Amino acid sequence: MADLRVLVIDDDKTMVAVMSAALKAGGFQVSAAFDAVQGFMFATKNPPDLILLDINMPAGGGVGAWQRLQQSARTQGIPVVFVTIESKPGLEQEVMRQGAAGFINKPFDPSTFADRVRGFLEKK
Repeated sequence: MADLRVLVIDDDKTMVAVMSAALKAGGFQVSAAFDAVQGFMFATKNPPDLILLDINMPAGGGVGAWQRLQQSARTQGIPVVFVTIESKPGLEQEVMRQGAAGFINKPFDPSTFADRVRGFLEKK
């Protein structure tokens, strides 16, 4: 599993640290970006196996970043899982209908996080 690379895109540095630690403990290679523009640039230069993307972020927000990722030939095939505290009714169904690979609500249980992410990768 160590050869699987995950890119975490989230503006909350503490949340990035929690996700990264949980993923590394689960055997993943982890990279991080702290806004949508930086995340898009990183994904384009170094395409990961999966992207974990926050919805509410500066510099375009998660949904804007996702749209850019879907439009780029280099990144359109990368599964994207939204990880968010956003609780807007119907949001999970909406992003799943539009092709997201998954949706994880914050806060989440760090002890099961890597297994949940592995499950999204196995579906791809």
